[in-house]
Amino acid sequence: MISVVIIAYNEERSMGACLDAFTRPQIDEPYEILLIDNASTDGTTERAESYTEKIPLRIIREEKKGRGAARARGFREAKGDIVFSTDSDSIVPTEWVKTFTAALRNDAKAVAVSGPCRIEDCGALTNALFNIIQPLTMHLYRLCVGHYWLTGSNFAIRKSAYDASGGFDPDTPSSEDTELSFRVKKIGKIRYVPCAVISSGRRFRGGFFGLVKGLLAYPWTWIKRFVFRREVDLADVR
Repeated sequence: MISVVIIAYNEERSMGACLDAFTRPQIDEPYEILLIDNASTDGTTERAESYTEKIPLRIIREEKKGRGAARARGFREAKGDIVFSTDSDSIVPTEWVKTFTAALRNDAKAVAVSGPCRIEDCGALTNALFNIIQPLTMHLYRLCVGHYWLTGSNFAIRKSAYDASGGFDPDTPSSEDTELSFRVKKIGKIRYVPCAVISSGRRFRGGFFGLVKGLLAYPWTWIKRFVFRREVDLADVR
């Protein structure tokens, strides 16, 4: 079985496009979709409930706030031998599940697969620059650190490897995917596959300087988290 974990917080207005992507055939084998409502205060759950007759969707509410807690709950509830991760403000391509599943099953050394993300809802220049910089950064990161990171909105992992790694730290509010990557790479290879997920560009709006500010937020958070050992969250941009 395949499991897809989608985390959501106050995404009533934007999550429709995410769930619509799963109404189109992704793979010819049993799968489940878990929508983790991270204590939303809007109609996120009600919006998701409108899809329960269209896709094999389970809706789970997680009261502990934070991406780490939400992803940890979803992966704990997942029944599949391969578990996918994405966000409710992202749109996965039709071939996403099939491509990542094949990448894992055809490579015995790979325990996880990660890919880039792209944006399409900012200005033309911002979109173009981000869509060049983001995958390039993943490759540069691998050269510097020795492995690819698991992009929270775009990765799949063998459940056995996830469990062996200890899983997501529910007390980590941000960089939870990067922190997990450090432990997963000790178990096996994290493979990069250029299958991009469309993500929300709201963190990068404001022209060129908005893009720079949004991009720098990630390495700065990484430095504070992994160099200075400080727990820090990315600002909410809703």
